[in-house]
Amino acid sequence: MTSPRMTGAAYLLDKSAGIYSRRAASRVAKQWGYRKYGHAGTLDPDATGLLIVLLGRATRLSRFVTSSRKTYSFGIKLGIRTDTDDTGGTVLETRPIPAITEEDILKVICNYTGAINQKVPDYSAVRVDGVRAYSLARKGLKPSTPSRDVFTEKWKLEELMGSEIHLSVTVSSGTYIRALARDIGNELGTGGAAFDIRRTSIGAFSIEEASKETRNSRSLLSMSDILRDYKSAVLDEEQRMIVSHGGTVKGLQVGIVTLLDRDDNLLAVAEGDGNTLKPLCVLVGS
Repeated sequence: MTSPRMTGAAYLLDKSAGIYSRRAASRVAKQWGYRKYGHAGTLDPDATGLLIVLLGRATRLSRFVTSSRKTYSFGIKLGIRTDTDDTGGTVLETRPIPAITEEDILKVICNYTGAINQKVPDYSAVRVDGVRAYSLARKGLKPSTPSRDVFTEKWKLEELMGSEIHLSVTVSSGTYIRALARDIGNELGTGGAAFDIRRTSIGAFSIEEASKETRNSRSLLSMSDILRDYKSAVLDEEQRMIVSHGGTVKGLQVGIVTLLDRDDNLLAVAEGDGNTLKPLCVLVGS
């Protein structure tokens, strides 16, 4: 898979710190000759790690990729509270740090495991009255950001070293790691700000498959590979024609199903009810 003339593809980028996700995606698109591009799941500029860049027609698959759970490693700097909830922001308050043990941290983590409600950071891309929250925050205003129900699991305490905690966690889509750092620090009684946020997986995709370079054929995936998490069905030529016009076909699968031809090309993404497969996104002939 090296041709930039493919109708669609995905690139697994190991994003560096200091660049916005959109800008990183544009560099990948330019390397592979695509004018249309996007990405599945935004990383903060200072965050690093796995960014799935969608190219060409693959941009239509974003909703099926962004819904996957993601794994992060990150640090919490105790004793401070910042406006951005990470160490790159302005320090609003410093607090003394009492003796904290690994057991103390594990007890707090239990309160942030499973289904939790999380307040979105002021510095976020969420719209408040039609304006990005970070735009209001940069003007010195206090945006009324919403709270969201999110899910966390597979916490691991990597290290406790002085005023720094190093953790890893798997989270649902829409979870802010900065907010987890903020809330855990507050519950420990010291305040806290995130640092060294790194995304290590998205669904079935791992950082080991990604490249720091913008052009590495090993990290370029076909559209069918992008959705390898999902069940699939192979269509014959008659079914292919039906699906190309948005029609349903017979199928026993339930849930989201990828519809492929015999050469493993992605034709459509459908929803199955156990009897039929109804296309949600048709790519063949589009």
